[in-house]
Amino acid sequence: IKEYYILDAQRERTQFFRLNKTRRIYKAIKPQKGDIIKSKVLPGFQFRISDLFEKPSIEEMVENKVYQQFVMPNYLREKQAHQAEKQARILAEQRAKQLAEQLRIFEMKQV
Repeated sequence: IKEYYILDAQRERTQFFRLNKTRRIYKAIKPQKGDIIKSKVLPGFQFRISDLFEKPSIEEMVENKVYQQFVMPNYLREKQAHQAEKQARILAEQRAKQLAEQLRIFEMKQV
């Protein structure tokens, strides 16, 4: 086992360990940026220690940079693509209205 985590609901003994290859002993994993644990065994897998106990919703996790690589990764890309399509549609509709107004003015001048 290259990594293992001890999770304690009382928050007293929660610990994270990684096997040190050179000495073949387990060393504590040091949190990064305060309380983020990053796995070396599962690329991209990381979590906030505090979130183990606060249990953020899936919606919160999808929007959070810590979790975006592995919590519904396609969802965020699809959401961004949808927003880009919506913005393009709005711009196209605005342009169509501008052109329609220009055409109306042009036709009035022709009469």
